[in-house]
Amino acid sequence: MEKTQGKAEDFFSKAGKKIDELVEELKHSDIAKKIDLKERLAELKRNKEKLERDFENFTTDNQQNFKDIVNSFEESFQDIKSAFQKATKNNSKG
Repeated sequence: MEKTQGKAEDFFSKAGKKIDELVEELKHSDIAKKIDLKERLAELKRNKEKLERDFENFTTDNQQNFKDIVNSFEESFQDIKSAFQKATKNNSKG
C-alpha cells in the first residue's frame, strides 16, 4: 500500500508541476493574449454600453436645461445680429 501511495503522490506531484508549466506557457502564448484581449474587449463593450445609458439618462434628465441653453443662444445671436445691423446702418449714414 505504501508503494502505491508513493506512486500516486509522485504522479500527482508530476501532474501538478506539468499543470504549473502549462499555466506559465499559456501566460506567454498567443492564446493567453487572445483570451486577455477578448476579456478586455468585453469589458470595454460593457463600459461603452454603461456610458451610453448614463449619457442617455443625463440628456433625458437635463432636457429642459438643454432647451433653455439653446433658447439663450438663439436670443443672444438675435441680439448680436440686431446690434451689428444697427452699427452698420449708423456707419453707412455717417
